[in-house]
Amino acid sequence: MKVRVLVAIAAMLLLATGANAGLLGTYYNLPNTHPDMERWITGFDPGYVENTLVGDMPTLSAYGTSRVLQWDWWDASYEVFSRVDSDADLQGNFASSWFPVNTGLPGDPQDFAVRWEGNFYVDADKAYTYTMGSDDDSWLFIDNQLVLDLGGVHGMTWDSYTVNLTEGYHDIDIFFAERCVVQSGFQLNFFSDLVPENPIPEPGTLILVGLGLVGLAARRFRK
Repeated sequence: MKVRVLVAIAAMLLLATGANAGLLGTYYNLPNTHPDMERWITGFDPGYVENTLVGDMPTLSAYGTSRVLQWDWWDASYEVFSRVDSDADLQGNFASSWFPVNTGLPGDPQDFAVRWEGNFYVDADKAYTYTMGSDDDSWLFIDNQLVLDLGGVHGMTWDSYTVNLTEGYHDIDIFFAERCVVQSGFQLNFFSDLVPENPIPEPGTLILVGLGLVGLAARRFRK
């Protein structure tokens, strides 16, 4: 019996390494009384944020200060949960009618925000092209530099971007906000493996643990 249990645990750990793809999402719930929620429909309105990410949220530009009244959409006081969102979710499962947060605040389930963070690996120095879409605002940073701006209160809007990357690991941060009462969606077509920000042990660690358990089970079996 012990041998079977150890082998089963090792198998589950090895399978778990394949579930590590995605990004860590932190979700925030804002009431409709917040001055930037349900305020106006701007349409696609880029230029709210500065090009460099410093700290836990983007910095408003001069233009952004004229469009935003209370820049605290990702403040810890609104945080409700964190989870790893898989590649499949980011690539299609959130694309429409997406309202994941409801804690009973006025306006729920509308009026929420998400920050996704993690890293990814590319195997060559070259230009990479990706696509992202959102309803409403979203901003994507790679290595703390803004590479795609989909700001504003608008319907589902997509854009492609090309970024020059060197071989190796790179940081990715995405900030999203849903600020209106009609529809919500997000979609990231990202053709590199995404790894969430420290939610579970690294795949190499899990493999070593799994192999160690398999070896222990084999020794007990021989006895």
